[in-house]
Amino acid sequence: MREYETLLIIRPQVDEERLKAIIEEVERIITGQDGTVNSCDVWGLRKLEYPIKREENGQYVVIKFKSGPQVVKELERTVRMKDDILRAKTFACEKEK
Repeated sequence: MREYETLLIIRPQVDEERLKAIIEEVERIITGQDGTVNSCDVWGLRKLEYPIKREENGQYVVIKFKSGPQVVKELERTVRMKDDILRAKTFACEKEK
């Protein structure tokens, strides 16, 4: 298992209840395939560097987890289909020396 970090940028119009539902769905994908969620940080509303899908702002969420590479593929496939998610990017974390 490897450590990953996923950054989600969610539409600014999404209310808090829907935001929690999106986060729970992502966590379910991770834990459903024997992964473990280490942390979930909601950074809140931030101004985007450039517009994404005509949005100037976005709600940032960072989820750190451990899993196999098949979870990352499923996660990226699923978030691509969500209209509320403007952008999602998963990074493999470097091992500490």
